[in-house]
Amino acid sequence: MHRLGIKSTVSKKFPQRKSHLTEEEKKLIINLIKDLKIIRINQVWTTDVTYIKTINEGNFFLVSFIDYFSKKVVAWDLFADQKTDKILIVLKKAIKKRNPSPGLIIHSDKGSQMRSNLYRTFINDHNFAFSYTELNHSCDQNAAQESFHALLKKEKIYQMKLYTFEDAFKAIYDYIEGFYNPIRIHSSIGYLSPDNFEKSLSNSNTPSKSGTKI
Repeated sequence: MHRLGIKSTVSKKFPQRKSHLTEEEKKLIINLIKDLKIIRINQVWTTDVTYIKTINEGNFFLVSFIDYFSKKVVAWDLFADQKTDKILIVLKKAIKKRNPSPGLIIHSDKGSQMRSNLYRTFINDHNFAFSYTELNHSCDQNAAQESFHALLKKEKIYQMKLYTFEDAFKAIYDYIEGFYNPIRIHSSIGYLSPDNFEKSLSNSNTPSKSGTKI
């Protein structure tokens, strides 16, 4: 590799920050999906925020929601900050697109946005359930999001120079809407893309958006 001038693409790491939770907060940190059998779309969504760095305009924040069963990015957007209202903007988009049934579990890490009263009230008002990575775990219990972020950055973001917000937004749009959802295959869903996997479910009258079980 050295003689050929080939370098591997390595995901960049950001420093981990300690979370200071009260005893009352800790009681709400429950992982609802750890031993759950996930058998249909719109049963579990995962969410997270990741940094997208640009050369001229600094960092932006990608918020996304992924259907755990199909691996499809159901909604996403890019923002200048990662406040709770931005999480809810994207969640509202996802709800409008998918119209999930009551009981949907939305799983995330323990970020302050996901623990805010605003976020939890919204989840409760829609008869959904919030779920978190456990107190002593993080990345390994939100694997769908971590995998998506790694793929996005290795396959798209790190392969080009992003100067502005517009550059970053276009790159992410092209990757998610033009490749990840419609084309990129996943071994966990029978080597289909998320879009094709969901189409196969509709064609076979198995799990549906209405929440019908297998």
